Amino acid sequence: MNKHTPVRLFGVIAFAICSWARADLPAGDPNVFVGLSKKIVPSVVNISTYSTIKVPRGGGQGTPDDLFRRFFEDFFRQHQGMGPQGPGDDDDDGGMPPAPPKSPKGPKGQPGKGPKSMSLGTGFIIDASGLILTNNHVVIDADEIKISFTEAVDEKPTDGEVVGRDPEIDVALIRIKSKREMIPLPLGDSDALEVGEYVAAVGNPFGQGHSVTHGIISAKGRLAPDFPLANYLQTDAPINPGNSGGPLVNMKGEVVGINNAIDQRAQGIGFAIPINLVKRILPQLRSSGAVARGYIGVLVNELTPELAEKLGASKDLKAPFVTQAIPGEPADKAGLKPYDIVISMNGKPVHSSLELIGVVTSVAVGTAVPVKVLRNGKEHEFSIKVSQRPGAEQIASAKKEKGKGKKKEKHQPKVELGMTLEDLTPETAKELGLPEKSTGVLVANADYGGPADKAGLIRGDLILEVDRKPVKDSDAFFALVSEKKSYLLRVRRVDPHGREAFSVIVLDLKEN
Repeated sequence: MNKHTPVRLFGVIAFAICSWARADLPAGDPNVFVGLSKKIVPSVVNISTYSTIKVPRGGGQGTPDDLFRRFFEDFFRQHQGMGPQGPGDDDDDGGMPPAPPKSPKGPKGQPGKGPKSMSLGTGFIIDASGLILTNNHVVIDADEIKISFTEAVDEKPTDGEVVGRDPEIDVALIRIKSKREMIPLPLGDSDALEVGEYVAAVGNPFGQGHSVTHGIISAKGRLAPDFPLANYLQTDAPINPGNSGGPLVNMKGEVVGINNAIDQRAQGIGFAIPINLVKRILPQLRSSGAVARGYIGVLVNELTPELAEKLGASKDLKAPFVTQAIPGEPADKAGLKPYDIVISMNGKPVHSSLELIGVVTSVAVGTAVPVKVLRNGKEHEFSIKVSQRPGAEQIASAKKEKGKGKKKEKHQPKVELGMTLEDLTPETAKELGLPEKSTGVLVANADYGGPADKAGLIRGDLILEVDRKPVKDSDAFFALVSEKKSYLLRVRRVDPHGREAFSVIVLDLKEN
């Protein structure tokens, strides 16, 4: 080793470190995001909304532990002139936006009722006439919408109005009138995206104004719990509250998604609505302000090998099966029943619940289409006349009304279930949002690690059927469940938002 060797070695190490530090950038121009940012930012807008705060009667809070959190927050909630700082805060507002306007005047010039809140989000221009895309939750319930194109102190925000909205996939279309030149962003092809492809996100995180971040497409086709008609693009491009409605763009500067949600449990897990899904509904949003979709009125689950065997189908079959045919709706009128496995609709094979939703919502309202199902291992065909899908607000069940009746625990199981059951009373039926004469058996408690817990049962579940036989009470349940074997249960569950779902699960008692 000569005297120059350490210097050369240091140079090699330094070069390697520099190369690694730039490894997150695409090959070619190391400043590729500079040009991309210059192309995108002029077409992105900051959205401020002012709303009358609706205080729940019980002072109840939202659900803080939701898996997904929208990027839109009431950052600067202010009550009738109260500034952004609480008691004891410094006078410096950190450059926060001005206080929201006073409550609008009521009838005959009287002051409006209710405190006001201000919230921030993002949008982007898609048409030179002044059309802007954003998330529906950014503008929902807004009394005023203000659009800012820059962060210039002397810029006067422009008024915006909602042209159309689609709560089902959380998209809204806004129109503004301004003499400013509108530079629309081109809409790309989200289906052509590949996992690992570079993307950039632009938004207004925490009210900081136009901010650009970059990352990759981490995954495609992620399920959206709150929006069953959509599936997400997953990205690790840093995004935060305030980014809602901002564009996710590819390296060509084309919009491939609308930033929408984050996973609260981790960093670098963000979600965007694929732009191809949005492009399909844009014509309806422009012309009618809403989206009409097909609807047949069924709730479905995915088929598993274990369930397939129980339902008389091949273990390898991939298809959704009916857990509930809503009374009076098209599927019920056509003759579909719980446990039917849907294998095709309108001549198109169906392999999952998402595919079924896609086929149904693409059918013109009022059209009769063929549906093939497997029932007890035999193929049957029905004709279903597709009706118009109700709005998201109509589909969601009303929130649970608390009942005051006492729950009476009955009966001890003849075999170890790992759960306590109760008969359904009119009071508990009312509490669960069920008709007064509903039947079934309530799960009062599921022991951790027990058979019921392993099957996925939880407190509050209502067991409707055992091995396809209705159970009106616990006596009927234990008449059917008395041996150490596996049983097929159909269960109704209500989520924290008051929405009901139906599932079919296997309760296996053989190993206990």
